[in-house]
Amino acid sequence: MGDIFAPIEVPRFVSHRGYRPLAPDNSLPGFVHAGRLGQWAIETDVHVSRDGVPVCCHDATVDATYDGEGRIDEMTWAELSRLRLRTGNRVECLDDDERRMPLFTEYLAICRASGSVPFIELKMPEVEPVLRAAREVGVGAEEMVMSSFELPWLEAARALTPGLFLHHIFCDDAAQERLASLGHAGLSWNVKDPTDLSPEPVAQAHAMGLKVCLRSVDSLEQVQQILALGLDYVPTNTMHPRLHVGPPVPASPRQS
Repeated sequence: MGDIFAPIEVPRFVSHRGYRPLAPDNSLPGFVHAGRLGQWAIETDVHVSRDGVPVCCHDATVDATYDGEGRIDEMTWAELSRLRLRTGNRVECLDDDERRMPLFTEYLAICRASGSVPFIELKMPEVEPVLRAAREVGVGAEEMVMSSFELPWLEAARALTPGLFLHHIFCDDAAQERLASLGHAGLSWNVKDPTDLSPEPVAQAHAMGLKVCLRSVDSLEQVQQILALGLDYVPTNTMHPRLHVGPPVPASPRQS
C-alpha cells in the first residue's frame, strides 16, 4: 500500500464503522461498500473473543446489535459466529451470512482488496492479537492506523511497532506532547462544529508533527470547512469521494 499519507486528489475520508447509509455498523457489507466507494480509510472497532479471536463490533457486549446477550470477551468465536445482526441500516436486505459478526481478518482483507487504510479502534489494551491477525493476512503495521481513547494503550503499541501510525481520540492539551513524543501520530479533537475551531491550534499540532482531525462530519459544508482549516483526514458517516467536494471555503469566524 505504501505511504498511507501519500498525496491524493480527494479528501481523506475515514468511513466510520463502514459505509453506514447502506449497511449496519461494523458489518461485512458496510466495509465492502466503503471500499467500493474508494474511501481513503475504513474504520472499525476491535474486540477479542474469549479464545483470542479478534472481531469487529462497537460495543463490549452483543446485546444492542445482535440476537444474543453477553460480553464478547466472555464468548468463544464459535458462540459469536452463531449470532446475527438484528438492527442497523438496511439490515433486512442482508442475507444470513452478511448478518454475522465479521472476523477482523475479513475486515483487513476487504481493506486490502479495495486499497483502503485499515483504521482500527482498540477496545482493549492488548494490541498483540490485532497485530498478529494483520500479519496473518499480510497487512504490515505501516499500512494501518491504530486508534484509541486510551493514550497508554497507544504507548504500548508504539513499543511493539515503530512504523504503526497512532491516532489518539479526543486528545487534550495535556496528552498532546506525550502523543507527539511517540512520533508518526495524529489526533482528533472533540469539536462538533468546525467553525468552533481556529487555525492556530491546527498549526501548533502540525508543528509538533501531528496529523489532525475532528469528530465525524456528514455535510459538504462541514467537509469544506475542515479542508479550509488544513485538517488531514475526515471521519464521516455519509460522505465519500464520488460526491463533488469542490474547493475549500473559508471557515466562518468563531462567535464570541
